[in-house]
Amino acid sequence: MKFVKGLMIGTIVSAGALWMYGEVSKKDRKKLMKKGKKFLKEMGM
Repeated sequence: MKFVKGLMIGTIVSAGALWMYGEVSKKDRKKLMKKGKKFLKEMGM
């Protein structure tokens, strides 16, 4: 059950990340990556 839950969360997170990556212009991508890494650390991944 844990695996399925993790898989669902992972899919949602990666889809959201890809969408955000496409929405943001190139100069803001580095900033976004830093925010993303910080966010993942806070979530405990």
